[in-house]
Amino acid sequence: MPHVFLDAVLEPPRSLSPKGFDRVMLGLAIFCGVMSGGFMLAGAYPVAGFLGLDVLAVWLVFRANFRAQTARTFLRVTAESVDVRKVDAKGRERRAQLPSGFARVEGDPGREGLDRLRLAVSNRRYEIGEYLTPRERATLAERLKRALAEARVVRGPTSPGDDNVG
Repeated sequence: MPHVFLDAVLEPPRSLSPKGFDRVMLGLAIFCGVMSGGFMLAGAYPVAGFLGLDVLAVWLVFRANFRAQTARTFLRVTAESVDVRKVDAKGRERRAQLPSGFARVEGDPGREGLDRLRLAVSNRRYEIGEYLTPRERATLAERLKRALAEARVVRGPTSPGDDNVG
């Protein structure tokens, strides 16, 4: 089994735990139920229906958000390759395998870190860490550069100038 220099799973941050979601929805349902009762006593019956639609809309938005949080990016750096596997929220998977000897890390600097982070080989570029904060991207870039440098030392240079980390 090859030595692994970096094995990371990148995932979107959770906005709310399932238990927290249940509490928010219960609180919203109670609030809208009380408001609906007041409007019905005042004779404004349609308002109760619209408040029910509000609860349904909030529930649907949270469900879509939770589904989007299932996306993952898997990174693995070995002496031979950098494996990138992205699984989107719908379960579709994309893979890329880059030779670690020629892979380089590219980033667009921002005010608080990196606005964008890419792994590149030749003219191919693979964006990673889309849902990380700029600081987290900068930290990941440093870890990737270190892992690539270590992989090159173990493998040995494959071409002139191969010991440069991009």
